[in-house]
Amino acid sequence: MRYLKWLILVAVSGAWNLSTQAQVPVVTLGPEFTVPEDGWDKLLQLKNGNTCYLNFNKKNGLTVTVYNSKREIVANDTINTQIWKATDLESTEVDGIFEINGQPVLFLQQLVKNSPILIRLVLDANTGKLLQEDKLGELPTVLHKSVMVSENLASHDFYVEKDPKSDYYAIAAFNGSPIQKTDSLHERISITHYSPSHKEINKGWFYLQDTSYNYFSYINMAVAGKEKVYLATVGFNTKKETAVGEPKVFFSALSPDSATFAHQIIPATTGASNVSGDIQLAEQIGQIRMLLHLPAQQNGNNAGTRVYEFSTATGKLVKHVPVALSELDRNAAEHLNYQEPFKGTPQRWQLNPDGTSTLMLEKLTFFTQGNSQLSKFHTNLGDVGIALLDTSSRESNTLAVSKYQVINGVCEPFQLQRRSKSEWIFRNKIAALNTSTYMSYDFIQIPNASFVLFNDYLQYLDTGGQDRVRKPLKYAIDANFVCYRFYNGKIDKLMLFGNPETTKGYGCMMGAADYNADKKIYATLLISRKGQERKANIAWIQF
Repeated sequence: MRYLKWLILVAVSGAWNLSTQAQVPVVTLGPEFTVPEDGWDKLLQLKNGNTCYLNFNKKNGLTVTVYNSKREIVANDTINTQIWKATDLESTEVDGIFEINGQPVLFLQQLVKNSPILIRLVLDANTGKLLQEDKLGELPTVLHKSVMVSENLASHDFYVEKDPKSDYYAIAAFNGSPIQKTDSLHERISITHYSPSHKEINKGWFYLQDTSYNYFSYINMAVAGKEKVYLATVGFNTKKETAVGEPKVFFSALSPDSATFAHQIIPATTGASNVSGDIQLAEQIGQIRMLLHLPAQQNGNNAGTRVYEFSTATGKLVKHVPVALSELDRNAAEHLNYQEPFKGTPQRWQLNPDGTSTLMLEKLTFFTQGNSQLSKFHTNLGDVGIALLDTSSRESNTLAVSKYQVINGVCEPFQLQRRSKSEWIFRNKIAALNTSTYMSYDFIQIPNASFVLFNDYLQYLDTGGQDRVRKPLKYAIDANFVCYRFYNGKIDKLMLFGNPETTKGYGCMMGAADYNADKKIYATLLISRKGQERKANIAWIQF
């Protein structure tokens, strides 16, 4: 695709907004501070009006800074832990960061003598100090042969999900090591249901009574208050187990009065491989809905994505429909010069209480370059595709935006879904390779406008003449934050922090961001540069 100087390649279909006035975002900056050079950063906007800034770094471990509603720093503290080894970031994963019971709660997974353990940290919302640290579980060693069949990997990991409507949450512990003769098939996978006060209210063991499938690959989990926990998995066997057919997707539910799950096999998933998805609740219509991305079914005009609707009253499957993205395909063909269907990868699905939803997609391509195991694999994060779906999961409006970024590593589906709950892996020992927090995009909807946000490489700023071949954004130093605003059939490109120049720019850490939908405030970490000087600020963008 040719690069046409700084022409905005954007396509819109449908009446996205009805208002005649456009909302202009307003930016507020906090005090400046030194740019964090390694580790990871995350913001959490709290219900009391404070904003909690978490900085994970190799020198200090975890530093917490609290800003009040006036965007002033009111507390700063370095967390001292007993269980979590803060200096060993490279063996740490962040499995989720949530506000629970009015407090920031962190779920950290760490390898200790090659065995994963899950740790919960509870912080004070006003001082940032550590209130509670608990070890919640431990899995067998990771030093085992992985079990994989037809691109289905037996999960060996912890997973944490919180009910977005309440403070109940659940933790899944999957043992995916090869089954031994002495193993109990009934005690390899557990789900623990917790109250907002972090009390265990139920624990269930996940297995099939007939043991027809013995290995499971985790897809997603959802919590419905204190009532139920829903789980989606792919069940499969190796040649050593009794053959019962091809892999299949299971939808399972754990009730508070039971220690075992109720299961049902999901139609149109026989032979499933490399499946990803998400489970959410639509309270107003009494449904649980699950969106699955099935790459093996993606061909021609088939997007390889289906929505399954379950009754909250009975738990039974009501119907399932493919998500046809023909309007998005036409949009991309007409305005972005696509010669074939868009075939974007689902990155986030947002289900509304009435059953309407927003599906955020991204065009992903993969390549290898070089011989280093640290930097050999790469992903092109390409064009943005967004589809608004009606209550029947049919397109009502679509949007496509041209974007071109490259990251080190492999980007998997639903990356933005995981980013929204603060999942992160400290995998790269070389700080320069940790650019993924600057990449991909965000999508904001308010009653009278919609916004697409991302960092871009602004090629018109190049010195020495412009190359006609479009260049991707590869490095954080080249990032400039752009905001596309869609309203009343119009499109604007906004530079919220000022106009970039050849020696001046403004990039944002997308991975650090947190959006408060109730207040319509997007908080992110701004990195400003002027010549060789760089500084950081927390930025609150009011939409």
